[in-house]
Amino acid sequence: MIAKKKINIYDVARIANVSTATVSRVLNNQSSVSPETRRKVQEAIKQLNYRPSAIARGLVLKHTKTVGILATDITAPNYARTACAMERELFQIGYNAILCNTGGSIENNKTYLQMLVNLGVCGIICIGSVFKNTLQETLMLSEFSHVPFVLSHCQIPADNTYSVVIDEMHGVQLCVEHLKEKGHKDILYVKDADTYSGERKKAAFKENMARLGLPITDKSIFNTYRSFEGGIAVVKEILASGARFSAIIFGDDITAAGGLFALKKAGYKVPQDVAIIGYNNSPSSICCDPQLTTVDNKTDIMGNLSVKLLQTVIEGKETTRLLSVTPELIVREST
Repeated sequence: MIAKKKINIYDVARIANVSTATVSRVLNNQSSVSPETRRKVQEAIKQLNYRPSAIARGLVLKHTKTVGILATDITAPNYARTACAMERELFQIGYNAILCNTGGSIENNKTYLQMLVNLGVCGIICIGSVFKNTLQETLMLSEFSHVPFVLSHCQIPADNTYSVVIDEMHGVQLCVEHLKEKGHKDILYVKDADTYSGERKKAAFKENMARLGLPITDKSIFNTYRSFEGGIAVVKEILASGARFSAIIFGDDITAAGGLFALKKAGYKVPQDVAIIGYNNSPSSICCDPQLTTVDNKTDIMGNLSVKLLQTVIEGKETTRLLSVTPELIVREST
């Protein structure tokens, strides 16, 4: 079987009897082409059914109109919703998206970043504070100084980085204040991610407990892993520790859902015996009985702003290096 010859820009130029540079100018809708020449090139493109390469066009435009999106686990609802909002916004403004699910290790993150740069992307968006460690512990930002990075959920002081962050300190503040208003004093916090974001939430809990005059000790904060099973495990640990509590704040909804399950299994009524608050306003928060009070971290807004910020940088317009989004407490049945 004889392979069909792939049509390229040289074929178009030959049929239209013009130079390849002229074809490129027509493809990129540049004004320095006469109407008659433009017509000939367009007819040749139609005759040959030519589909220009995005990378080849990018060489003329100086960028490929393709953006890389990095997430560590696209199955996580928070990341999935943010990435979906980004892809939708990119499509609306005429950009392509390459979505990478890295798994989270520094080596994997580096591999995917190198791949995106090799493909000629005109910008990269990193979802999640986990990428802060990768970019700070490697020389990749300086090595890829020609590529603008938008970091969702974290900041790094570098010339080619821009950030969209959620005010997680305020989100946790809303949780503590809400529980105090409900009459709770013995409040626990469950940290379920060893990330920049996880540390900020923990710090905000300690700060606001102290600010409101609520008791806080070494037994006020517990650690687990982010999952339904992690929530079950940490509640068993809490019950075995003998810690006093009437309310628990979790760092993520799925962990809170596991904690709720374990508490009910142990005979606790929610919210009569113990109040529970999750984080992220994910589907997990409404699949529980009772439904979870949670913090809405505005994933759609985060995704849209990240894309708009990157677009502004790519187009060489003046912009800010940091955009901050304010979360909202969604009060439901668990408090």
